Amino acid sequence: MKRLEVGKLYSCSEYFLLLYPDKDTAAGIKAGFATSSTRAAAIALYWSEFDKPVIYCNPETPLLVLSADKKYVEVLADNQKGWFINKDSLNIKEISCP
Repeated sequence: MKRLEVGKLYSCSEYFLLLYPDKDTAAGIKAGFATSSTRAAAIALYWSEFDKPVIYCNPETPLLVLSADKKYVEVLADNQKGWFINKDSLNIKEISCP
């Protein structure tokens, strides 16, 4: 699994990434991404009804890494913070600045 570095920008250009309010919630739910905005919205709405405010971001949204360990990553996406489980299958890439 690729280790993401704090302070760097990344993108998950293949999926709508689901962001959870804390590391424990991300670990418990385990649904980390969706292939469509409709599916991502449905997952986010479902978990938000259980007082777990889940958000999702567009595949083109830059992700600023705030905190990271081997498995869990906290990011700032637009104006919202959230956690996700880092998996190789997400194909997250660093955004290069010219």
